[in-house]
Amino acid sequence: MDEPNKIKVRLYGAGGHAYVIIDTLKSNGYEITDVFDNAPKNSLFASLKVEKVATNYENFPIVGSPMIIAIGNNKIRKKIAKVLDVDYISITHKSAMVATTATIDKGTVVFAGGIVQSNAKIGKHVIINSGASVDHDSIIEDYAHIAPQVTLCGEVHVKEGAFIGANSVVIPKVTIGKWATVGAGSVVIENVPDYSTVVGNPGKVIKKKPKAKEYNLFVKDLKTLEEINVYKELLTNYWCNNVYYTYEYLKYYENSTDELRYFLLTEDGIPATIMPFYIRKIDAIENYKDVITPYGYGGPLCKDCSKTKILNHFWSMVDSWYNKNNIVSEFVRFNLNGNHVNYTGELSATLRNVKGTVKENDEDQWTAFSTKVRNNYRKAEKHELTFKIWEGKDITDSVITAFHDVYIETMVRNQASDIYFFPKQYFESIIYSNRDNFAIAITYKDTIAVSVELVIINNSTLYAFLGGTRAKYFECRPNDFLRVEILKWAVQQEKKFYILGGGLKDDDGLYKSKKVFFPKDDDVIFYTGRKIINKEIYDSLSEPIVSATACDEVCNYFPAYRRPY
Repeated sequence: MDEPNKIKVRLYGAGGHAYVIIDTLKSNGYEITDVFDNAPKNSLFASLKVEKVATNYENFPIVGSPMIIAIGNNKIRKKIAKVLDVDYISITHKSAMVATTATIDKGTVVFAGGIVQSNAKIGKHVIINSGASVDHDSIIEDYAHIAPQVTLCGEVHVKEGAFIGANSVVIPKVTIGKWATVGAGSVVIENVPDYSTVVGNPGKVIKKKPKAKEYNLFVKDLKTLEEINVYKELLTNYWCNNVYYTYEYLKYYENSTDELRYFLLTEDGIPATIMPFYIRKIDAIENYKDVITPYGYGGPLCKDCSKTKILNHFWSMVDSWYNKNNIVSEFVRFNLNGNHVNYTGELSATLRNVKGTVKENDEDQWTAFSTKVRNNYRKAEKHELTFKIWEGKDITDSVITAFHDVYIETMVRNQASDIYFFPKQYFESIIYSNRDNFAIAITYKDTIAVSVELVIINNSTLYAFLGGTRAKYFECRPNDFLRVEILKWAVQQEKKFYILGGGLKDDDGLYKSKKVFFPKDDDVIFYTGRKIINKEIYDSLSEPIVSATACDEVCNYFPAYRRPY
């Protein structure tokens, strides 16, 4: 039974350091109600059940008693504190001594025998370990660790994340740099640089770490003309104006409930990753929203996604923002360039996409086709089909009209969803605003446009974006003719890849009609990501499926609370 007069506290961490925290809490009469850990060694800790926390903290209960992070590692302590926006308390062991003019911020612990003298200022989530002494007017910044029996003389300044080893002495007015390490038993008589290691008596620098990169996440609106122009400049200057991320492409899918924004991660002040998204209202509950990325190839756009630390920092900071801004869930459509790596949610290999290598000459390209493509091309030649491609500034209104007429006719014939019936103005907007990134290819029978494709040009890669063929002319094999001719053009332009996309599902007719152009090339996987940030709210919004019949797509719909009935 709970004791009504005791202050209840939660603990994050179930290792050796946590035992010392527990002793400090008990010396002050606190009651520990919950213990959390992301990798608990045992199911029980100090006779309390340990709740395992997911790597993205989705199952952590934000609402609850105040908390202490019982982890000695400074970097891990900082990471948890940044992600979990909860109420933290500071605690001081009953046997410790803290001057009345000293200040101690949230999350900090002063262990048994610790001394904090007059006018000292202790930051957040600091550890003042057993028997350590912090003298007058000293400053200890956030996430630092002052080990047992350390003596910090007057006016010492210990910067963020620094570790001062056991039994060390730091003389008056010395500064210990950010994330620096002072070895056990050292006597420090001069300033210690950031990220360096000092040992000995007198202390000497034996290792200088490279300065840690500084990452910052910005969440930007796309409402005013100034905001839109800033976004366009970023995309052009740092990401070669990738069409799937252009404002004109994104704006089409925005509506009254889906607001367009973007994340921008900077590395030492330089843009490193950008991800547009829609933040959506949830009708069933006030003040909660979810996030989805646009149709097509999206997700975080990196300058170099192979630098996996970039994506680690990006998702860590995005998840922190989600937790602080009542985001319930996230659905991400990734691009084909490996930006799904290190995703903090659940990855799904959603669809195989056909990606082919453009050969160095027409002869090699021709022999790479399947026999079916070569035979269909010969049939098209007998029907005297012709081909033309327009790119950049050569694309005119009449060319867009010809493309659009065939495209819409195809959508009607295929009974496509309403979302695919793009108006002509949409194509005018994305093409005229990004001329260098588009080409329109058309196959003609006499003077009639019979097969069309809108091609996205992203550096050396071509994407078959949208297209169509008039059913009346199927026997002429105009689509095969069109793509062979596009590849001839691609060879001349020294392009490297041609991405045709996938089907509605793997190995369906649409997929097979694309695969014949690159039968020997490996497909690439189109990944999607699903993430639940607030499981309690998510579960309350998601009604269970009563019947399991015909469950496939309905049961797998994400987020479940938006599933169609």
